[in-house]
Amino acid sequence: MSSFSRPEILVFIPVALGILLFVHLRSRKLAKKRIRILVSKKLMSRLIPQFSEKRALLKFIFFLTSIVFCCFALSGPQWGSTQRSVTPQGIDLLIAVDLSKSMLAEDVSPNRLERVKLNISNLLDQVKGDRVGMIAFSGTAFLHCPLTLDHQAFSKTLNELEVGLIPKMGTDLGHPIDEARRSFSKDDKDKFLILISDGEDLEGRGLMQAKEAAKEGIQIFTIGIGSEKGARIPSSKIKAGVQNYLKDRQGNEILTKLDKSSLEKIATATGAQYVPLGPTGEGLSHVFKELRSIGEKKKREQLSTELPIDRFQVFLIIALFFLVLESLTITIKPKGRSGIMQCLLISLSLLGGCWVPDNIGKAELALAEGMPLKAAEHYISEIEIIKKSGNEPSAELLLNAGLAYSQGNDFEEANSLLNSSLDLSFDDPSIQSKALNALGNLHYHKTNQHLDNQDVNSARKTWEQALRNYKSAYSLDGNLKAQTNLDSLNQQIKNRIESMVSKLEGLVWRDVNGNGKKENTEPTLPAYIFWDKNGDGERNASTEPSIATNKLGQFAFEWISETYPTNLNLGSVLMENNKTTEAEVLLPLFPPPPPPFSARDAKNHYVEIKKPGPRFLPMPWRAAPLIKGKIWNDQNKDGKLDVNESALSSASLYFDLNGNFQLDENESSFKPSDDGSFAQLVPPGQYSLCVKPDSPEAIITKPVGDNKAYLTWVDFESPSDLLLFGIFDEQSGGNSSQQSQDQSNEGEETNDPNNQSNSQERKQDNSEPTTPEEVSGLYERLLQEMESKSEPLPQEGESFESIGSGRDY
Repeated sequence: MSSFSRPEILVFIPVALGILLFVHLRSRKLAKKRIRILVSKKLMSRLIPQFSEKRALLKFIFFLTSIVFCCFALSGPQWGSTQRSVTPQGIDLLIAVDLSKSMLAEDVSPNRLERVKLNISNLLDQVKGDRVGMIAFSGTAFLHCPLTLDHQAFSKTLNELEVGLIPKMGTDLGHPIDEARRSFSKDDKDKFLILISDGEDLEGRGLMQAKEAAKEGIQIFTIGIGSEKGARIPSSKIKAGVQNYLKDRQGNEILTKLDKSSLEKIATATGAQYVPLGPTGEGLSHVFKELRSIGEKKKREQLSTELPIDRFQVFLIIALFFLVLESLTITIKPKGRSGIMQCLLISLSLLGGCWVPDNIGKAELALAEGMPLKAAEHYISEIEIIKKSGNEPSAELLLNAGLAYSQGNDFEEANSLLNSSLDLSFDDPSIQSKALNALGNLHYHKTNQHLDNQDVNSARKTWEQALRNYKSAYSLDGNLKAQTNLDSLNQQIKNRIESMVSKLEGLVWRDVNGNGKKENTEPTLPAYIFWDKNGDGERNASTEPSIATNKLGQFAFEWISETYPTNLNLGSVLMENNKTTEAEVLLPLFPPPPPPFSARDAKNHYVEIKKPGPRFLPMPWRAAPLIKGKIWNDQNKDGKLDVNESALSSASLYFDLNGNFQLDENESSFKPSDDGSFAQLVPPGQYSLCVKPDSPEAIITKPVGDNKAYLTWVDFESPSDLLLFGIFDEQSGGNSSQQSQDQSNEGEETNDPNNQSNSQERKQDNSEPTTPEEVSGLYERLLQEMESKSEPLPQEGESFESIGSGRDY
């Protein structure tokens, strides 16, 4: 069956032909009349021998024919029909939340209103693709958020809900229902209102308005919150600290109770149902599931309609053909067949241009042949042509170019084109949805690249961006591809990131009592935690990654590995402000590594990560065992350090291991500094310290006794007392500058021999602090001397095991 969508145009076809024919004949008659004024009829054939009246008439007929077919095309010819399926959109859902003061009651945690906001926020994902809106009410109501597909905007308005937002207090359930009736579109058949309240309808208008809403096809699901026993109403918000409760005029505390009867009547009147919220929001979750099933059922329904097929294209092609013939027809007689051949060649050349594929056709052909980058080049060529003409390329053209680059793995170009398409398609949700889905795919690929490089932080950022793009694409037009990609991405990232990441947390502190646990009285130590790649115990800032602790000595970082178990070595270096003091040297303590390594190899923390997950790593530091003292030249041989006696450095100190008070080959010795002082790091324990002058004629005057040795005991956090060695050495002239300095600093103590020891201790405390390089060297020697005698430091959690390979931070 054939018809015309605009049949009135057909009436004007004979009128138009008559007018054109009249104009043509009139113009030809006037032309002949003017020619005859100049040239007689007998001479005309000689002056214009090749002019053909028949060809002029044929040219005009071609023109009229083209006009006729154009008129037929404009009249909208239609024949045949097709079935067109339309997928309806989701449901419209309004949520009305009670903001009366009774919603501050704390019979649910933290209070009724906060529990409702939290439950709604957690359940928004169940109504993807549906329009949602928000109504706030108490004594009156207003539309806080219109119906929208933008769930992020809805969440923002949800967070803004609070008691006091509506000045008029009280609870009138009729107002939110009336506001919902005005907010829903009259053409929509699926209209739902979720009414959340404690049900205390002080005005009693709710049931009446519900019956009117039911006539308009609105279903009202009611959610009751609160307890039937009642609860007191705080006079202030929960964050302000609840002290007082609302009271009536008689001074009695007001109890707010759940009135489920009014809520049940409202739900029943509209063919819906009432459910209590429940302690964890299970009632609201049940309603959302019901609405989600309704929305999914609606989306599965296909609305089909029979539509006629437009056929105007055929008439336009015929009109164009006759118009081309008219332009190629000449009014002079051709010589032989040269004119016909010329017309034929011109026609072929013009029509041949239609057969040459344009850039769009070439691009589609390249895509079909599996060459996306070649197709992208054709799209770009078309874009440049459009820009040169002063026009803007369409959003669809930019989208196709971006998709082609994306298929060719040129993600930078794809990202630029897709974002440009997104900017230009603000009024076309379909193109926006496709662009957002493609951008989500780009960020998904970037996430995989970051994970391959073990860059967890960057991977998480691109992962979150991909999630946002997929969610936005789905919310615009229910893009099923975006939903599939979203579900797939969540599963893959969970498998790749969450199954591979270990979070290491730790603490650096001064372990005074040595129990391996942080006590309240023990200070924390800000430090740098570094990955000791080469296992030498030293921090190489250029090749070994490190992080800084906070001011409380706490640190945390993530570690990712392709396989488990994996191992790494961690060390710590104190910051400059807390490395050492003049009186003590702080050293890190490491647990002994497992066999086959010995304790003297413990220069860092050997950490074995058996599986992903959290791990606590304590890093205690302690004041090292220190034997300290001074040697002086006892000029008067009295065994007392006088102010006029200088320091002596021409002697050696050694630890007497076998008790013979002589320096044997297996006993280590060390020299004092130039000012005669010494401070020696040693393992914890008891030591016999002796002195041996460099000069054989020198006499040891202190300590007094036959052995001339000190027996001392040292431990971590427990250095030795100041050990003084007096030596009478006539060959040593003393240090005049040192002697002068000692006299200036201790002039007041010259006449008090009992204060000589204290004076020497103060001079020792004013000595230069040990440098970090010296600390490292001394500690390494200390570990070598301790060897297997050291006991493992008690640790919390699992023990640390063998060294192995690791990954970058």
